Amino acid sequence: MFTEHKKGFDWFSLVLGILFVIAGIVSFAHPDKTMHLLAILVGIAFILRGIYELWFRNFINNTLGESTGWIIFIAILDIILGIFVLAWPNFGILYLAILFAVWFIIDSLAMIRGAKFFREFHRGYATWLVILGIISLILGIILLFSPLLSAITVVWLVSVMLMVFGIMHIIQAF
Repeated sequence: MFTEHKKGFDWFSLVLGILFVIAGIVSFAHPDKTMHLLAILVGIAFILRGIYELWFRNFINNTLGESTGWIIFIAILDIILGIFVLAWPNFGILYLAILFAVWFIIDSLAMIRGAKFFREFHRGYATWLVILGIISLILGIILLFSPLLSAITVVWLVSVMLMVFGIMHIIQAF
């Protein structure tokens, strides 16, 4: 039923993996430049999202004939925020750090709230979810009041993910 498929060496995965690992090491070595680059990417993403929202507003207006003033407002706000982040990347870095901390807090609250669904199946697992959720909530609050620590955490996560992806591609090459 299944035939054995022999796979050859994949040079593209090897090169891509090495580049990812190098990018991870460089981002660890230069966290300030990494955060600056992330802020620029977020600024570009905001502008592109704003443009997409304007297009989407046009689509809704033409297709459904619905009033979409709120989409225009959000689109313009996204474009302005993107330009602001590109013009002042330090603001973008602060914005990313605070956004990461808020995301951490919201995710922790969701984990604590979601633990009740596991209580019926496995009480121990639900208890661990609550404990980890409380610890994560405390860390999120610490990150919220320490944007520098939050920014460094974002850089570490990006650096580690780059290296993990790189190692996965190197393994895939063989």
